[in-house]
Amino acid sequence: MNHTTSSSRRLIYILLLLVIIASVTLSVFMERTAHNIRRNETPLLNSTIPQLRYLGDFESAVLRYQLAFDKRFTDSITPDRFQFLESMGRSEIDATLAQLRPSLGDGPELGALRDGSQRIVQMAPEFERYIGRNPAAARAVLIKMNEEVKRLRLRIDDMQQHVQEEIVDSGSMANHAIGWITGLVHVFDVLALVTCVFMMYHVRARVRVEDELSHQARHDPLTGLAHRRSFEARLDSLPEVPHVVVLGTIDRFSRIVGGFGHAFGDRIMVGLAQRIRGAAERSGGEVFRLDGANFAILYRMACEDVEFAEALSGLRDEVRSPYDCEGHEIFTTLSLGAVSFPLHGETPDTLLRNADAALQAARKAGGDQLVVYSHQLNAAAGERLDMESLLRHAVERNELELHYQPQQALNDGGLIGFEALVRWRRQGKLISPAEFIPLAEESGLIVAIGNWVLEEACRQISVWQAETGQRVVVAVNISPRQFAAPGFLAHLEDLLATTHVDPACLELEITESVMVEDAESAIALLHRLRALGLKLAIDDFGTGYSSLAYLSRFPIHKLKIDQSFVRNMHAVSEQGAIVQATISLGHSLGLTVIAEGVESETQRAMLSNWRCDEIQGYYYSRPLPAASALNFLEGSLQLQAA
Repeated sequence: MNHTTSSSRRLIYILLLLVIIASVTLSVFMERTAHNIRRNETPLLNSTIPQLRYLGDFESAVLRYQLAFDKRFTDSITPDRFQFLESMGRSEIDATLAQLRPSLGDGPELGALRDGSQRIVQMAPEFERYIGRNPAAARAVLIKMNEEVKRLRLRIDDMQQHVQEEIVDSGSMANHAIGWITGLVHVFDVLALVTCVFMMYHVRARVRVEDELSHQARHDPLTGLAHRRSFEARLDSLPEVPHVVVLGTIDRFSRIVGGFGHAFGDRIMVGLAQRIRGAAERSGGEVFRLDGANFAILYRMACEDVEFAEALSGLRDEVRSPYDCEGHEIFTTLSLGAVSFPLHGETPDTLLRNADAALQAARKAGGDQLVVYSHQLNAAAGERLDMESLLRHAVERNELELHYQPQQALNDGGLIGFEALVRWRRQGKLISPAEFIPLAEESGLIVAIGNWVLEEACRQISVWQAETGQRVVVAVNISPRQFAAPGFLAHLEDLLATTHVDPACLELEITESVMVEDAESAIALLHRLRALGLKLAIDDFGTGYSSLAYLSRFPIHKLKIDQSFVRNMHAVSEQGAIVQATISLGHSLGLTVIAEGVESETQRAMLSNWRCDEIQGYYYSRPLPAASALNFLEGSLQLQAA
């Protein structure tokens, strides 16, 4: 075995040495060949090829000069026109001779061209003397000129042929040199290929052994912490004494990786692992890295102990401290779920399952929290799983329906349109959107539900327009996940094409959070939606990712003030100031401003005084089923007619 390994290594070294020698030889030969090609081709590019072009220009100038005489002899041009063409022809001949001088020098070739052209030009006065007076003499001069032009063209043809031969010879030499280089490259490729195949075989055997060793290792290679298998083995080996298992995850760590790359994320992970390990070990804890941004900590105490609360508080404070990496100040927090043995489980599987349920509860509560397991968590998790399963079938079972909340213009009190709000009727009872919309967002079902809402809204617009003969505007909420879905734009285009709904009757309400992942792509998509003729509005303005720099680039026409600001604006001056500022901002950008959640005459009056354009809320109308919304629409049309 050792002899085989030694032979393989010697063969690898020999092959690598041959590759190095071949590489150096190829580089030297290519450099010399390139130098020779540059040396030979430089005169060709700078002198020979321009000479060929200038010879053609000179010949064209002589022929145009001759053509002017022919036209004058046949009375095709006037004497004045002939004088102009003859003068211009002499100038062109002189100019082209001047262009040939850098490449030909003052040698005999340029002299022959100059003499031939001068003989032709010198016939002009004689021709002009005879033309119109003695046609026979003028014809004789013209014949003499044609003979001179013919001799000059033969001279030019010889020179052009010579230049072309030089170009061909130079190209043949370069082609020959390139052929040599190509052959050497093929030889080098074959040698490199043989070396690579042999090394791949050798490395594959080596990697197989290393993978087996890595599989048996007890620690995470990045952070140096014990890994998941070590953690599970540690739980199995613990004596039956009280201990606490804590599962933790670094909140929104994927955003760090997405913003700065995996290499940067790895460096942050190493630093955070050291912090977590240091803080945990000061309280007697053992730290394990499970996967990604997930950790496990084992404490030899009970959840009820004061020491445990102090240990977790110190751990979270340690992680909250800003982390400086490569000039970036990174802020992180921990979501933690804790279980106690034997109170919350007597087997490792049970403890881990319950700890994970507590961790998920901490994450859903917004992160940066510690949740100690309770039996209600598993029950809630089971209910959520059941509800998700039912929600997946809600569309196909026709359990979803749209209610429509009217929107009012404050200037005349008229109806301006409706907002479509999805409702889930399960076994005759309406389930609150607050219960199933977050679940739909989390599970990804919001994309399918959102598509259904768009389709149903377009269908309802068509029905109302057919029944009333009036255009009806319907606003539809678009979730960030639906907005980012790959087929969102194509689905809208197909929907508008099949339903024939006027795009101006469909208003898409988006939130500012669509800018978080890829602002430029989101802005580009908004422009494409606007190009379709759709109306666009910013929903829940001021509650999310507010950036005036981006807002000024949005192709929108409306801002919707979130109801959280409207609800208490009459009692809390700060809230009122925010509403006024939003209205002024919207108007300064040329946008319509609508306030939602208006429930009282006081709120409506304040908004009217602040020049808000539109309102929506229980004061004007609750969300209505489609039939009731039609009655509301018809009543509004009757009021307008009256």
